[in-house]
Amino acid sequence: MPYISFIYPEALWLLIIPVVMIAVALLGPRRLSPMRFWGSLIVRTLIAVFLVFAFAGIQFVRPVDRLTTVFLLDGSDSMPASTRAQAEAFIRAALQEMPPDDQAAIVVFGGNALVERAPDSDRRLGRITSIPITNRTNIEAAIQLGMALFPADSQKRLVLLSDGGENSGRAIDVARLAASRGIPIDIVDLTLVETDAEALVASVEAPNSVRDGQEALIVATVESTVAQRATVRLIDDVGVVAERELDLRPGATRVEFVVPIKGSGFQRYRVQVEAAQDGRVQNNEAAALIRVQGPPRVLLVARNATDARPLATALTAADIVAEIIAPEAAPRSLADLSTYDALVLVNTPARALPVGLMQAIPGYVRDLGRGLLMIGGEESFGVGGYGRTAVEEVLPVYMDVRNRELRPDLAIVFVIDKSGSMDACHCANPDRGGPITSSTERKIDIAKDAVVQATALLSPQDTVGVVTFDGAAFPTFAATRGATVEQVIDAVSGVEPRGPTNIRAGLLRAEEMLQQVDARIKHMILLTDGWGSGGDQLDIAARLREQGITLTVVAAGSGSATYLQQLAAEGGGRYYPAADMADVPQIFVQETITAIGNYIVEQPFVPVRYSNSPILAGINAVPPLYGYNGSTLKDTAQLILATEDQQPILATWQYGLGRSAAWLSDTKGKWARDWLTWDGFPRFAAQLVGDLTPRGGSDVRAEVTVAGGETVVRLMTAAGQNDLTVTATLIGGDGSRREVRLTQVAPNQYQARLESPVPGTYLVQIAGTRGDRVVVQETAGMVVPYSSEYRSAQANPGLLAELANMTKGRFVEQPAEVFSRINLVFSAQEIALPLLLLALILLPIDIALRRLMLRRSDFGALGTLAGRFQPAGSVPVTPDPVLGRLRSVRDQARRQMAGAQQPLTPPPSVPASSTSSSHPVAPPTSATEDALARLRAAKERARRRITGDENNGEGTTS
Repeated sequence: MPYISFIYPEALWLLIIPVVMIAVALLGPRRLSPMRFWGSLIVRTLIAVFLVFAFAGIQFVRPVDRLTTVFLLDGSDSMPASTRAQAEAFIRAALQEMPPDDQAAIVVFGGNALVERAPDSDRRLGRITSIPITNRTNIEAAIQLGMALFPADSQKRLVLLSDGGENSGRAIDVARLAASRGIPIDIVDLTLVETDAEALVASVEAPNSVRDGQEALIVATVESTVAQRATVRLIDDVGVVAERELDLRPGATRVEFVVPIKGSGFQRYRVQVEAAQDGRVQNNEAAALIRVQGPPRVLLVARNATDARPLATALTAADIVAEIIAPEAAPRSLADLSTYDALVLVNTPARALPVGLMQAIPGYVRDLGRGLLMIGGEESFGVGGYGRTAVEEVLPVYMDVRNRELRPDLAIVFVIDKSGSMDACHCANPDRGGPITSSTERKIDIAKDAVVQATALLSPQDTVGVVTFDGAAFPTFAATRGATVEQVIDAVSGVEPRGPTNIRAGLLRAEEMLQQVDARIKHMILLTDGWGSGGDQLDIAARLREQGITLTVVAAGSGSATYLQQLAAEGGGRYYPAADMADVPQIFVQETITAIGNYIVEQPFVPVRYSNSPILAGINAVPPLYGYNGSTLKDTAQLILATEDQQPILATWQYGLGRSAAWLSDTKGKWARDWLTWDGFPRFAAQLVGDLTPRGGSDVRAEVTVAGGETVVRLMTAAGQNDLTVTATLIGGDGSRREVRLTQVAPNQYQARLESPVPGTYLVQIAGTRGDRVVVQETAGMVVPYSSEYRSAQANPGLLAELANMTKGRFVEQPAEVFSRINLVFSAQEIALPLLLLALILLPIDIALRRLMLRRSDFGALGTLAGRFQPAGSVPVTPDPVLGRLRSVRDQARRQMAGAQQPLTPPPSVPASSTSSSHPVAPPTSATEDALARLRAAKERARRRITGDENNGEGTTS
């Protein structure tokens, strides 16, 4: 039955207000007639009650018989095609049995959940097209999405069609929410009896860490549903290590391999099974990582191998494996880089490093706890273009000299080609992965934008100028110290391309501009395609270099002249072939940063020790150096060696779990020539690199176990290492990071359980800290071979039963059962607004009852007025004789009073002006008084008659 409810029932206490109103009205004086009094009291009481009900949120609740059923269809890989067809047939049959007023929706789920059909009364089931992530089963996501689809005004039911093989999320948690909302979860059990033969590699167990030269025991667990013959292989990064023919029995079979371990770093071993009867191939392989502990392994990246050879020789003498490699052959991923304990960049510019290596270096040091060392030279640190890069973030120094008193001032002039060829629109570079499409942005506009971006990097002590040229050269912006970006924008905004190309004129005008500037560093950047008159300009480049002016050339476009590279080499600068003009702004920015950081001091000095460090253990004196790269020490870095004015020569610091160091001199026969012949150099080099390598120990052991959908991470420490804050960082091959907190479960033992990540190879960096200091540190490898979706016997009927019991659902077999009625559901509709409108309507009625005085005569006058507008032939209203007599007496009294008040006519001898002041108005006569009395009496009789108080004494008044 429908009923009334309130959203805020506590507000009903306000009903005491109308009760008080009624009491005050009944006990107080009554100035209205009874009919008016009671009518007004009732209306006011209704208004007050309506307002209280609206404030309390009054609702009209009625029962709802409409049912909405949401089907949750398991679309993961654990559902074979035959089972999926069976589930769709069940849904199709259920829709045919759906009552006319009911609705149905469909959610398809795997690792995620997708809406295939919103609630609808359509009985037809089309082709199901939703494709979720199939390598996972997340029932929790399906239930959440299903509950979100329900309309508010209907009964609700979820129907789960699955085998219950959950390996992602927690369906029990969201089932509690469904139970609290009264939503049952009915189950269509799709668990099948295993009829197809299946063989798989369930797990591969291997020691986390093995020393070089030892043997490792690798244990593989192979499962089969039937007895059959199978081949099991052990494979490393080179090829097949071992192969065995086995007779598998139903269940699990343990297969052991003993392999000798050589080398260092992480080594990956895979186990494959090949069986005659096999349902899936996705689960036929699993793997494990073994960390081989050998001598420290260091990778030296050098553009010129001769620059790194003295350092490599010194490290080899200290039993450190050093490998020299060219930048283009350097590792590009974090996983490949992790096989080395430290990375050394030897006088190599940033532009020569692969992009992948630059991106991997921060994670290599911060997350894996490895070391990074940069060696100085003419192409390293600031002059090598490392300013504002990921490498600068890791190192203990900034790439430029930030002390204005020490940093040399810079004068830079941009020489921009504005000939007619710069009017063309540039095209996208197909190597970037996009189509070749024309752009509306002209080359000259890109060049102007590049100049502006580069100018923004300069400090107030620097000088900037702009020279543009076509057939002649123009000083577009004179060399100005401390110029603002706005000034440069105003100067170059009006530059338009036209005419031929005269590079020589532009270079000569820029030379003249720089000759008039007093600066320690003078640099010129030329942007042109090189095609024009005047030759190759090599003589000008040589003359500029003699004056201490360096020249960098940016070739605009893919069809630029070939001599431009030689021009840059002759000018002592760099050459940038900008095949895509869109790269020019970034080139200008990078080149300006390089010029700012191009601070090289070449003078003899002896480094001064500023702090104690294991790097200088056993070293009392050091040879002199003859040059270094200028830089600025970071706040938290440790300064070990420096010049007398505290310019950094050797600095280190902690970056995350790893360490980095900066050696601002070189390791070749130029600035450090005395160090290379020094007897203590091998010891210095070994201690420098050794300070950066991870500090692992035999007293720390890490274990990572992948068991189906769960991964267990354990850390065992030495005695006394309790109450640590232990964190494990899972680092994927794509650089993704996931941190997990380990809980102490026993003395010196920490553990964490987590849901297995997506299949792939992971490095697990475990660090235990006490306060801000890293106490223990260990690295382990982990391989997730395949999703637990592909394991055998993944069905979980127990979970299905628990979901049904918790939500008062049931296992259904007949399709029509999913539309059976549930407990009665009610729909509430708030009616506060209609009550407010009704109260507003009653308000003027209450005012009219209390304030508007209406008499019968008013209604008579209205009738007379209406009679004037009656149509011809209508019956006239008979006038009231009493009112007629009253009007006659009133008119007679008015005439008598008007006559009595007429002034007397003065005698002729008296002036009219004095008559009004000396002769007052005559008093009323007795006839006048008699008329007034009759008027009063008639008025009193009329009042009594109208109010109903007239008595039988009418004859007393004549």
